[in-house]
This record gives sequence, structure tokens and C-alpha cells, in this order.
Amino acid sequence: MRAVLITEADYKKIIKEKQKEAQIAFKKFRRKKKTHFTDKKLNDFFKHCTDDINPLLYTVPFKCYFSFYLFIYLKKHAERFEFEIDIYQFIFSKPFEVNLSKISRLADIPLNTVKAAFKELVWHDFLIYTETLSESHKNKCKTAMLANDFFVIGYDSLTKKTCFYNRTMKFSTAI
Repeated sequence: MRAVLITEADYKKIIKEKQKEAQIAFKKFRRKKKTHFTDKKLNDFFKHCTDDINPLLYTVPFKCYFSFYLFIYLKKHAERFEFEIDIYQFIFSKPFEVNLSKISRLADIPLNTVKAAFKELVWHDFLIYTETLSESHKNKCKTAMLANDFFVIGYDSLTKKTCFYNRTMKFSTAI
């Protein structure tokens, strides 16, 4: 990442290009095998998820098909801190319990797929999770904090990380 001074006209071109990138990514997402557009089980699970989806979230190349759905499900169930007024202002949610077995039963998909999606969200910095905060048992709920997808800038293919914009750290790959 580099900070570069640009004119207003160049800024508008960049915004237009980002919107075009998001549209292309959404078209690619719709053509995948396992989406809520094609799979009845995922469509039923999608009804339990939030409707507020950042279009730049489609640009993140998740390896596990369920990572996208797990993120929007957790986003609906995450609580923000009380001092934050607007939905777009929260950077991280309050720590909350993630019950992978419950999500697996609700989505009617294998538990290992949910675990892989959880690990991928941690790897892409959408979830902040450490094993020291959770109990040592493998089948217990995991305590995590969710990052707001409103601050997603896009996916950097060189570093293979999701880039976020933060008020305190201008352009960073890790929140």
C-alpha cells in the first residue's frame, strides 16, 4: 500500500473503477456452484443473515464457499459497543460466542466446513480470535470479535490479505 496524492477527477475515476470491480466480482459470485442463488440449503440459511452487505466483500476470494455466509450471519448477531451510534461507525463488535455446531445444524452443512470458514475469516482479519480467550475444549463455543465490513477497501492479491480503512491507521492490512 502506498499513499498517493491525486486530483478530484482521478479520485472519481478510482471510485468508478472500484464499483466496476465490485460488479464484476458479484457476477463471478453468482456463477459459483455453491451460492444462495443455486443451493436451497444456503438460501434457507441466507434468510438468517443480514441484508446489509458491502459490495466489496464479493471481491475477497474466499476458498471455502461458506466463509461469506458465516461472516454475514455473524454480522447480524454481533453486538456493537454502546457508545457507537451509527452502524457504520463500529470498527469491532463486542466479544461474542460463536457456536459452530449450532451454525452447522442451522445451515445443514458439515461441521468441518463451518470450522474451515471460521479459520478463513480469522486469516482474512474479519474475525479477531485467539485460543487463549476460549476454553481449551475443541467442541466449545469460541469467543471472537467481528470487524465491520464497511471499512473494507478491497483484497490485495500481492500480500493475499484484505485491506481495511481505519480512522487511526490509514491503510493497513491488519486491523
